[in-house]
Amino acid sequence: TAVVFLLKSGMDANAAVPLYAQLEQKIELQIANRALHPGDRLPTEAQLARENGVSVITVRKAIDGLVRKGLLECKQGKGTFVSHHKLQRNMKKLQSFSDMCRQMGMKPGARMVENHLVPASAPIARRLGVDAGSSVIYISRLRLADGDPVQIEKSYFPLSYAFLLEAKFDDNSLFDYLRKSRGVWVASSEKSIEVCRVTKEEAALLNIQKGDLQLCVKSTAFDANEQVLYAGVQIINGDLFSLYVYESEQ
Repeated sequence: TAVVFLLKSGMDANAAVPLYAQLEQKIELQIANRALHPGDRLPTEAQLARENGVSVITVRKAIDGLVRKGLLECKQGKGTFVSHHKLQRNMKKLQSFSDMCRQMGMKPGARMVENHLVPASAPIARRLGVDAGSSVIYISRLRLADGDPVQIEKSYFPLSYAFLLEAKFDDNSLFDYLRKSRGVWVASSEKSIEVCRVTKEEAALLNIQKGDLQLCVKSTAFDANEQVLYAGVQIINGDLFSLYVYESEQ
């Protein structure tokens, strides 16, 4: 990501607010106003010191404060970057990606990658309760949060959901479509979480490197009648997304 040069302005050595706090506030305001975006790299400490007429020690104190707030992150040998706001999903709660984004004040989005019939692999066939090699509906979508690619959803439906082949799922919720068009919703699901290496195609969609290790969630969803609704695989960019699980003895 290109280095972002901060605007020179308003560093007042005579003000009651210390210089490091003034610089910290200035950078924080630029992040809030989206003049600095997640992933942007800041100039070096020496550059920031020259541009703002302060010492490197002052710059370092300002950056340290913003790192503690989670607004900046320092990567060894690479520089200081504006942090990505991580999405957090509670794995105990049934919730669509769209609802999760809205709850966190972010705009959900989707881009449909594929929607067609495929032969079911043995693992998918077992989860759907169909014969291996039989045709199932396959829907692949790239999910976005505030326009940033966050996860790839791969969903496999039995042929009774063939009506989905005629639908488009760009910037709309698959869950909402099923509920509104057929009165069907996810009542329960079981999930397993592991790590996987992304393929070249998956890496291109998520703007990461081929072979990167990312989170992989395999799920089987059931409707209100406890019938299998779909089998899913979610490939999640762990730099932007965290999974939360609460455990107790009860």
